[in-house]
Amino acid sequence: MMSEEFLKKLGHNISVRAKAKFKTNLEFADACDIDETSIRRILKGKQNFSINIFLKICNALDIKMSELLSELNM
Repeated sequence: MMSEEFLKKLGHNISVRAKAKFKTNLEFADACDIDETSIRRILKGKQNFSINIFLKICNALDIKMSELLSELNM
């Protein structure tokens, strides 16, 4: 899987879960302790991000990193 495709699929999966739990991207960004611009880019699959950011996102969504990755069917 190409990295661009991977980021888009991961961003989409994060977005689906974030929309179910948070009213706005700003609320989600605050829960992750990440700026809103970065969150928007991550959700669109336009930004590569560190494992630390991924952990913050998963913690805010109350999901294991492995669970979110397994949904990508890699």
